[in-house]
Amino acid sequence: MRERESRRAFLGAVGATLGVGAAGCLGGDADGNGNGNGNSSGDGSGEGSGNGGATAGSGGGGSGTLRIIDWGFVYNDGVIEEFENRHDATVERQAAQGSAETLSQLRAGRADYDIAPLGNYAVKPAMDEGLIQPLDLDRIPSYDDVFDFLKKDYFETDGQVYGVPRSFGQTPLAVNTDLVDRDVTALGDLWDDDLAGLAGGRDDARLQVLYRNAAVGAELNPTSTDAVDTDALRADLTDRLENTNGLWGNGGESEQLLRTEQVGVQPVWNYVIQAMEDDGLPIERVFPEEGTKAWFIQHTIRADAENPDLAHTFIEEWQSEMGYRSLMEPNNIAVPNERVFEEQDIDRSRLGLDDPDQFIYEEPKPPELIQTYSRVWSEAKTQSG
Repeated sequence: MRERESRRAFLGAVGATLGVGAAGCLGGDADGNGNGNGNSSGDGSGEGSGNGGATAGSGGGGSGTLRIIDWGFVYNDGVIEEFENRHDATVERQAAQGSAETLSQLRAGRADYDIAPLGNYAVKPAMDEGLIQPLDLDRIPSYDDVFDFLKKDYFETDGQVYGVPRSFGQTPLAVNTDLVDRDVTALGDLWDDDLAGLAGGRDDARLQVLYRNAAVGAELNPTSTDAVDTDALRADLTDRLENTNGLWGNGGESEQLLRTEQVGVQPVWNYVIQAMEDDGLPIERVFPEEGTKAWFIQHTIRADAENPDLAHTFIEEWQSEMGYRSLMEPNNIAVPNERVFEEQDIDRSRLGLDDPDQFIYEEPKPPELIQTYSRVWSEAKTQSG
């Protein structure tokens, strides 16, 4: 038992240390998170060799070792230790960098974890490429209480579901009212000349294109390169960058830009704004009139997971009990489960989740479209200097 606890503590410490720099990466941010998530492409890294071949329906609750890749701040040691004791199991955590990196690890076959968090845009390619397995929802009864607006059809194929939302949030505009002396109501305001040198944003091509499409009234999530006017897109992104005084790659960087007054307005995760409000900073939260970018991270199980039984048990207990104590209560990041809100008597408006119609999402895209976005974003950065 001592050896097991020592190994768990060591791995947990590694995950927590590496997770500090990625604490804003729930999104994938997704944008996702957070998202969240530490590289500019979205939201997890892990190494090892995949093997096994167990199926989702085998066995009971399971024991043994459960391997998870995720951001260090998501799971506090208290709930993990209690889970281990309940199931006579060991939980090993690897530090995540982002969904894009996790997807790369899955594709390369260098992943030995059982549970992998993926942003909503990354679930479909992982599903289509056979990298994750369908979930046995009879063993995750709390899925019934997940908000219906997060049960996207692109998480399903042939009637089987491949991802259960783990956490959810949004990215309103954060406005420093000491620096910005005008009303900011829309994403389109970020292009206004009187905000030049005050704006900030995430160094993420897909996210910036989504914001631009929302601001100009273009199709939010086109599905092919033929539907994109790359010249107009490049020009709009260049204009946006010429107003920008700072780009960031994770939540810590985004918060630092605001706290040091290097930027006065930018889209940023709701929980980051909450932290600055709690510290008494003059930060105003604005929900853009075009819609607020929402992110949600899915719990998925690797296709060749060695312990799918325990993985199912973990996902169920995250939804029903662990998630609130580990993530929602300390960090104001929502477990998207209606029953959790009811049991804890939480007003959804406190976390900005009361109006799903205002949300806009980055949806799955073909690889060639992602490559086009990345190329145009790089060209815009070069042109803007």
